[in-house]
Amino acid sequence: MPKDYVHDLNREVQSISGYYVLHKEERLVHRGREFLYAVGDGVVESSCCGVGGCRYALVPGEVLNWKSGIDPEGLATSEVEPVTDGRLKKELVEIISGREAVSQVNFW
Repeated sequence: MPKDYVHDLNREVQSISGYYVLHKEERLVHRGREFLYAVGDGVVESSCCGVGGCRYALVPGEVLNWKSGIDPEGLATSEVEPVTDGRLKKELVEIISGREAVSQVNFW
């Protein structure tokens, strides 16, 4: 089922123990299809258990319509199809991990 991805970079999203922020977006072509991924940092800075963080990638999915809409805040949106195929997820994890210094790759 297609979903809208909001292009919102460099905005810290606060939580009770820290924040996360997406720094960049990349598109990659694999098996003749275009996929979107974003790279960000998760930071734990105000937890009772200590501090830490990680660099990660988020894969919203296959790009169906690039920057085809605008959200209520005026940010561009793209229509994506989340990746559900396990084999394809493994392939994308391998490619993204080879390109980016991330500790994990997550999928919508």
